[in-house]
Amino acid sequence: MKRIITSITLLLALAIAVSAQQKHASPTDAAMSFYRALKEKRYVEGFRHSVYRNAVEGLTPAELQDLEPDFVRTFSTIPEKIEARGEMITGQTATVSLKFEGAEDVQQVLMVRSGGEWLVGDQETLALVNAQGRAFFFNARMLVNESEAYEMLQRIIGAEIIYSRKFEGRNIPLKELIRLNAVPRDIEDGEAGGYRFTVTVSADEKSFSATGTPVAYGKTGKVSFYADINGVRGDDLKGQPATVQTPVYRPK
Repeated sequence: MKRIITSITLLLALAIAVSAQQKHASPTDAAMSFYRALKEKRYVEGFRHSVYRNAVEGLTPAELQDLEPDFVRTFSTIPEKIEARGEMITGQTATVSLKFEGAEDVQQVLMVRSGGEWLVGDQETLALVNAQGRAFFFNARMLVNESEAYEMLQRIIGAEIIYSRKFEGRNIPLKELIRLNAVPRDIEDGEAGGYRFTVTVSADEKSFSATGTPVAYGKTGKVSFYADINGVRGDDLKGQPATVQTPVYRPK
C-alpha cells in the first residue's frame, strides 16, 4: 500500500511539473507570437516575447505614441503568412527556423531563455536592454538618426564636389542640390530624420559648408555635425551647431 501511495505521489508531482512547463511557450511559439503581435501593431505585447521587453514596460502612452512611427516603419514589412520550419535548443539558447511569405530562404531566429521564458533575441542584446531600460528605444533612435545625418552630409559633400568639377569650381545651395536630385527631396524643408540641415555657399561660390543639428537634443540626436570639402566634423554640443573647429567625426 505504501508503495502504491508513493507511486501516486510521484505521478502527481510529474503531472504538476509537466503542467508548469506547458504554461511557458516553446521557442517557436514565442517567435510566432512576437512577429504576429508586431504585424498587428500590438507592440507592447510583441516586445514582451523578446529581449526588448524591459524597453517597453513602463513607457507612458505618450512615449509609445512617440515611438510608434519608428515601429511602423520597422515592422510594416512583416508578411501575413509565416511558417514554422523547426527549432533547435542548446541549453539556454535556441534557433527557430521560420519561412516568411515572399522570402526565398528560411530565416534563422535566435532565442534566449530568461526568467523561465523563451525570448526572441540574444544574451548580449538582453543585457544592453536591461542596462538602458525604457531609454533603449530612444537611444537606438538617436544612433540611427546620427548615422543617417552623417551619411546625408557625406552625400552633400559628394554632390558639391561633382557639381564644382563640372561647373568651374562653383558650389550651389541646398535647394539647387535637391532640384538636381543630387540629394533626397525629403530634406526640402531643411529637416529629415530628426535633424535640421543647412548649406551655406560663399559669395564667390568657390566654397561651401553644411551643418546637421538635432531638432530636439536628447530625443532625436545628440551629435551636431559640420561638413565642408575636408569632410565631416561632429560632437555632442548639447544642441548647438557644429563649426569648423569641431573635432573630426568618427562613426561608431
